[in-house]
Amino acid sequence: AKNKGKRKVLTQKHVCSRMNFLYQASQLMAHSQQNTLAAYYGKLCRNVGTKALMHIAPDLKRTLCKRCSLPLLPGVNTTLQLQTEPKKQPEEPPTTTDAKPKRKRRCRRLPKHKQNKSGKTSQSVQDEHAKLQLECCLCHAQRHFQVNTERECWSERAEAIAQVVSLQEQDNA
Repeated sequence: AKNKGKRKVLTQKHVCSRMNFLYQASQLMAHSQQNTLAAYYGKLCRNVGTKALMHIAPDLKRTLCKRCSLPLLPGVNTTLQLQTEPKKQPEEPPTTTDAKPKRKRRCRRLPKHKQNKSGKTSQSVQDEHAKLQLECCLCHAQRHFQVNTERECWSERAEAIAQVVSLQEQDNA
């Protein structure tokens, strides 16, 4: 039973180092404008992790395109835009004549403490609703991220870490 635990740690270490190598190779290829090869290495990195039931760190996962696994590098192979307002869906006219017309909801104003004296919303309120949009140049998939400094991934918080395991201590033992 003790030998089986060591074998699992060694295979996980091997898979981890292989995923790390493939991720770095995809980053290097993306920097040197070889996007299809970079996407191939990114997809390979994801597949290795999926097969071994290992999770890619969320901060690394955010740098890869969801569709083609190309490393998203703004200015190199990705267009970056900042959206300040949420997009509103255009209203569709009713299709049947029997349907009752929809009542229009009135728009409520922001409280006075959230408005400037000129009547416009303050810059901090606009920044809370801003979204960062990355568009992949290879497959044109779009990723949207909230621009909120108070928001962070659960795995990046200190209370999420239950135990720290060092592989170097286990190699010596």
